[in-house]
Amino acid sequence: MNKKIDNRIGWIRNIEKIKRKDAKTYIIEYEIATECRIAGVLNYINGSILCGPLTMEKDQNGLYHYSLKIRYYQNEEFPQSDERNKKGYYFKDGIVGEIVSIFSLYFRCRFYLLATYNGELTENGLRIKIENVFIYKPCSQFIHPQIFSSNNKNFAKGLSEFLDLIKLLKEKYHQQFILSCYHYAQSLKEVGIDSEMIFIRLVSSIESLSKFIELNKKDDLLKGKNLKDVIKKEEFSKEISKELEKIFETRKAKLKFINFIIENSSRCLKGGNYKAKHCKIKKEQLPKILGAIYNARSGYLHSGESMYLSHIVKGEEKWDTDPTVGMFIDNRFFPATQKLPYAYFFEGLVRCCLINFLKKNK
Repeated sequence: MNKKIDNRIGWIRNIEKIKRKDAKTYIIEYEIATECRIAGVLNYINGSILCGPLTMEKDQNGLYHYSLKIRYYQNEEFPQSDERNKKGYYFKDGIVGEIVSIFSLYFRCRFYLLATYNGELTENGLRIKIENVFIYKPCSQFIHPQIFSSNNKNFAKGLSEFLDLIKLLKEKYHQQFILSCYHYAQSLKEVGIDSEMIFIRLVSSIESLSKFIELNKKDDLLKGKNLKDVIKKEEFSKEISKELEKIFETRKAKLKFINFIIENSSRCLKGGNYKAKHCKIKKEQLPKILGAIYNARSGYLHSGESMYLSHIVKGEEKWDTDPTVGMFIDNRFFPATQKLPYAYFFEGLVRCCLINFLKKNK
């Protein structure tokens, strides 16, 4: 009988293991940084995860530094083959990457891993620092003001409860949820570098979870069917059958993307500048706006097409979109139906949807 594989997020499994009686553990310290000043200290489950300020002033790049300590379970046994499979849990940046991605989602700011510290300096041992190479480009804060704000950011207020909420998430969502957090966190790092990549990452963040959306029969005539129910696979070669299976499994991806956001966007469109009504996006407009975003992402990836982005207007950071109704560049005309909202509008919408999804699927 096959052993049930635990595919929960890595830091959750790690915490359960270090709580075992006589468990052998060790601590690794990380230096992380962000543009935001975050007060307080996170002390999660008796020091399993600790995080707090390392510097009180910004460095030359405008970053505040923080110390993140994670206690790890010292696994002295090699995992057995029946504890792994092709659909087993995996996150390329390990537990620290999971934690930093979750921090980005919770605080709505970007974090950078600066260095990793191992060991302690003693008469018989060394403390080793491994520096991490990363890309950082300082930029004007008005292009995406929300992620640079330090208001109401505190490691000691609310973060532990947010981590508890993730622990309660149904296991079947763990892999996709952490991938969604990762793409969201990566999108923030594109601010000031590549506006189109912000949209690429944010669409991927939603698509990580939209695969769980169930369409009704009206929207998906093939609902509940397998490829073999639709065609006779034996009429095709093995290679063609595999290609058809991939197409079949990813059908209706755009509609699932739109439906995921619609279903999880409760209270996500509050605020904004109601005096400029033509620059405010209302819920009934979302399907068209989301369709334009998805089409722009697909055109960028599959055809190399440029996106029609809303132009930043300084002093109007509460607008959801710019007031233009079309755009000419050289001989190309971009109709208003192709215009994308401001990146900060879509980023805020995606973040709100991810948090709502988390709360709904405990």
